[in-house]
Amino acid sequence: MRILLAGVFGGIAMFIWASIAHVATPLASIGLAPMPNETAAVAALHQSLGDKPGLYFFPFMRGSAGDAKAMAAQTQALRTSPHGLLAYTPPGATQIDPRQLAVEFVLEVIESVLAAVLLAAAATGFSRRLGLAAVIGTIAAMATNFSYWNWYGFSLDYTLANAFTELMKFVFAGAAIAAVLGWKWGRATP
Repeated sequence: MRILLAGVFGGIAMFIWASIAHVATPLASIGLAPMPNETAAVAALHQSLGDKPGLYFFPFMRGSAGDAKAMAAQTQALRTSPHGLLAYTPPGATQIDPRQLAVEFVLEVIESVLAAVLLAAAATGFSRRLGLAAVIGTIAAMATNFSYWNWYGFSLDYTLANAFTELMKFVFAGAAIAAVLGWKWGRATP
């Protein structure tokens, strides 16, 4: 029960940090830029994609990665035409839906409960648990952010800002988890 409670408090700390990072600091917008000729580009996207939300990679490879002809065609397409990754949402979706915040909170509580299980099993004492949480945060920060930088061309400043935000989510959660796990009958233990 204590591990679950520690995870919930960690999730609250994680959600508070992420909210502050995205609302009160420039971290959420580092590496993002306005699209040149946005009106025309968005109109073309809407005309092409309509109401089909999705994640689009272009140019899309036709065939499998083991097919030499498909790989050669993809290599040529990447050399000669623009390429990228597009997360597309058609008109009508709200910018920030309260349900999205609720889902994000639940995800962060789940992440934090899993971290609490690891911290309770693998370390004792506040400092060791906090250090392990920082390692978990480093793994989480690297697992997606740096792969997206490597494979999809996400800018380095965007990547570093988001990796830092992710790392700090686990540092703040780890501090809360370590504090709750170390608390015994009205006094904290080292």
